Amino acid sequence: MQDVADPTAAEPPRAQGRVLKAVAKVWPGFLTGAVEGRAHDLIEQGRYDDAVAVLERGVERFGARAVPAVLLAWCLHTAGRQAEALTWVARAVDDDPEHADALWLRADILFELERPEEATASLWAAVELDPENGRYYMQLAWIRYQDAEYAVTRDLVEQGLERAPDDAWVQHIAGRIYDHHLRHRRAQRHYERAVALDAWNTVARLDLAELLQARGRCSAGVRTAWETTRLEPLAAADAEEARSVYDTVLRRWPWRWYEWALRAAVVLNALDWMLPTPRAADWALIGAVGVPYAAGWVRSLLVLPAPCRRDLVAKGRRGPFAGTVARTLAVAGGISLVLLGELNAVQHLGVLALLALAYAEWFRRAYLIAQGRAAGGEPAGRH
Repeated sequence: MQDVADPTAAEPPRAQGRVLKAVAKVWPGFLTGAVEGRAHDLIEQGRYDDAVAVLERGVERFGARAVPAVLLAWCLHTAGRQAEALTWVARAVDDDPEHADALWLRADILFELERPEEATASLWAAVELDPENGRYYMQLAWIRYQDAEYAVTRDLVEQGLERAPDDAWVQHIAGRIYDHHLRHRRAQRHYERAVALDAWNTVARLDLAELLQARGRCSAGVRTAWETTRLEPLAAADAEEARSVYDTVLRRWPWRWYEWALRAAVVLNALDWMLPTPRAADWALIGAVGVPYAAGWVRSLLVLPAPCRRDLVAKGRRGPFAGTVARTLAVAGGISLVLLGELNAVQHLGVLALLALAYAEWFRRAYLIAQGRAAGGEPAGRH
């Protein structure tokens, strides 16, 4: 009874609900802002499942108009609940058929549901409503880049870049597509532009780190991944992904040098087989290849940040690193003996077979290093 007598007491939940429903009838925007505001706070924290729960409670308590349908659809989509997301985005499109972003979101959801034809049609409808939106063209390129001809995809990419040159997401997707088509130089330029536009784009940074290694810039790749792990603050998922990529590129660093030693050995074996040379020329060839290789290896090691050099030989990596160095030295010593010796054709074939086996082992180990890394996933931040 004290609560009833005290006008300052907290309002009972049932009465509070009646008041809010009354407010919703007179002033629906009030509840929409309250529910949406709380959801946006959770979205900023990367808590998409919690944001969905807040929005769904708003629908349950105050009706569907208390929640923007497109926002709930996007949260459901981001949380991985695609079938429910499709229902809500369909409601958003029905309410406003000229809502271009709703059509774009519907395309994204349909793509996740493996319905690419419907996704493409929805995106073209968005393009017709907003033909100057570069993101729409880039999303079309992303949907088609694996199946369409390169020329078709490139045209869409270029249209997207022309309309949104300062959009970090557009630049990142362009990099991903050119990377897929092995246009590594162009991909690197777009990754770097995406990072310049959005320094906190961890996915673009990590893509750049791996691309740099693919282009032979092993230490630059390690440094880029290491710098990404040091960004503060990082969401838990981003931090875990950054550590995973850093570990991968760090393990690749000596393994790529070993691959180059194998490549050099194959070329030198073929040259010695086809063009027998005197002993003095053999020594000169060994020096011409060995000295630049050793100098490049040492320089590449020294340009790594000191923490990265320590991580190369840290517990758990020390053994693989030492093993890779030993393999590299064995290949260098073996090919030197081949050059200095007088091998016949059969012996050269035997050396080539050994190098082929070593290269097969290199490829197997490279696959194991990269195993578990996601490939081709769409970067975050598309809406």
